Amino acid sequence: MVRLSCLCWLVMLVLLAMPWSARAAEEPQPWWEAETALAEDGTLVLTDKPWWKRAQGLKVGEHFLVTSEFPGRGRMLVRRERFKRRGKPTEAIVWVLDDDGDLRSGATDGDRDSDCYVVDYGGDGRVDRMVDYIDNDADGQPDEMDIRYFHDSQLRIAWFGVDLDRDGRMWDLAGYEYSGNFFRSDPYGDNLVYANKYDPGRKAWVPISECPFAFYDTDGDGQSEAVVRVSAVPLEFDPRKEPDPGNSLFSFKMPFQERMRRAGAVNVRYSIDLDGLSGAERPLHYDLGFNMIGRVPYEFDRMSRTNPLRRAPKTTITIPHRLARRVAETYPAEQTGLSWHEYGDDAVTLGHGAHAGEDRRWEGVFWTWDRRFMHNTGGPTQTWNIRREFCPKPSKKRKLYYCRADRRIHLKGATEGWIRVGHLGNPKITWGEVRMFDTDRDGYFDRWEVYRMGDTRPVRVSTVRDAGIRDLPDDWGKLQKMYTQELLPDALKANEKLTAAMRRVDPTFKPLEYLTKALEAAGCDGERRYVQDIIRETQYLALRDKLRGSSGKLIERGPAGKKRRKWDPTAHSIGDWKLARIVSELDTAYSEGRYDDAARVLGRLPAGRP
Repeated sequence: MVRLSCLCWLVMLVLLAMPWSARAAEEPQPWWEAETALAEDGTLVLTDKPWWKRAQGLKVGEHFLVTSEFPGRGRMLVRRERFKRRGKPTEAIVWVLDDDGDLRSGATDGDRDSDCYVVDYGGDGRVDRMVDYIDNDADGQPDEMDIRYFHDSQLRIAWFGVDLDRDGRMWDLAGYEYSGNFFRSDPYGDNLVYANKYDPGRKAWVPISECPFAFYDTDGDGQSEAVVRVSAVPLEFDPRKEPDPGNSLFSFKMPFQERMRRAGAVNVRYSIDLDGLSGAERPLHYDLGFNMIGRVPYEFDRMSRTNPLRRAPKTTITIPHRLARRVAETYPAEQTGLSWHEYGDDAVTLGHGAHAGEDRRWEGVFWTWDRRFMHNTGGPTQTWNIRREFCPKPSKKRKLYYCRADRRIHLKGATEGWIRVGHLGNPKITWGEVRMFDTDRDGYFDRWEVYRMGDTRPVRVSTVRDAGIRDLPDDWGKLQKMYTQELLPDALKANEKLTAAMRRVDPTFKPLEYLTKALEAAGCDGERRYVQDIIRETQYLALRDKLRGSSGKLIERGPAGKKRRKWDPTAHSIGDWKLARIVSELDTAYSEGRYDDAARVLGRLPAGRP
């Protein structure tokens, strides 16, 4: 007995020491996995199922129950359905496998905890889709979800979802595939979704396309305050021929390619809610987003996710949720773009629900293909009232700084930037554009050019000596506190003080009606500050033109002749020259963002005297 007991313990220790794959090979395959096992070439057909002929005779709405012939003899349901798929009526035979054994007699459908739906569009015996729900802890709620896409019965690609915030939501479906509207899926809270390509030669998953999208609820309110998106594509892709392979390679019709085995993380998007307003009343309220491109091999810690309840292949590949933000913040980028959502664009609607007009994308705030091309990004995205800044140099960490000259947070190292201003308060009206440049290449903007729509020449150009630069902390919590409690309130107060000082000098100025409307409609302090900026700039340009017009008599009059002239205070140049000096001093203070100094300069002018 002692020897037998020792032998049992020895066998147990040997089994525990074996790799999981080796142990699995010794264990009988579950019935539900045997039923849906792929052939050697990765195909799955229904024509060899014992119930197939009976299924062909079903009419729409009819179904039958059947018991598996594999050990375990689980219950399955077969039915014929009609539904809309991509806007078109579609008939399908749907095979429902009750993986967890809770399908009752008389049931007409499965459930979403641990059942699998195999779909044959058209009822020709060839599998087209598989939707598999996985309940890891048997609590009756799905924890993971697979949407597998087949072409000519061969498994090609899949979307995977992981419900980290335990709300039971992952992918929104239409016709047993992703509906295409992730607003109705779950970009809210803590969640992870990703794509993998099936490698039939190795019978394994490889990373492809959006791998992953990782959403983060940083304040526990059930909404997301940060999102990371990584593009996984073959390292040797050519951006001139494949500008957006992160999307174009996600094609269920495309067969596997050898180059897909050498995947790289070539683009990373990283968006943040900096003002802390993302919540139930204002979901997906991201303020800024980084877009980074590079060629980094897709090799990350703990990227293999093995789940024994998943149909083979059981191991998927993705950057773990807990590591995705760190990957984004330390990504070795060749180039970086910063996008800042200043205000919505009344000419388009990209959002969803009550705040669709704000154009809040569930993906965050991301780059455009306008002016500076960066691969694996682009539309549909907002064009107007989004600030863009471009850094052409390699970086391993994104640094931000505050600039007093325009009272904004900028990307350190950016050499150029622009804001197209328009379609706010009136979808048919555009205001112009503000451009920013780093002319001395020290990493900070020092030149601003302001253009009005319809004029190719700038109406204001400022190259400043002192832009009031402050490097900002890397910690997002500290930066959020600084932004919301110091920088943003300061910008609002400074705008109000300077516009009041200009109104005293020129009380005839009235803001444009559409800007007043946009200011009233602003939904947060950041948007309010943006409209204030445009009103202030419009007011300043009008006042400066009037002041310069008054001092312009100096050029017209010219110097006195040889004959001694009698003093004439109304015609003499002294007063006009004084005004010219004041305008120059005002322009310097205004351009450098020293609005208190600008207000004091304006105080030296008599009220109502532009």
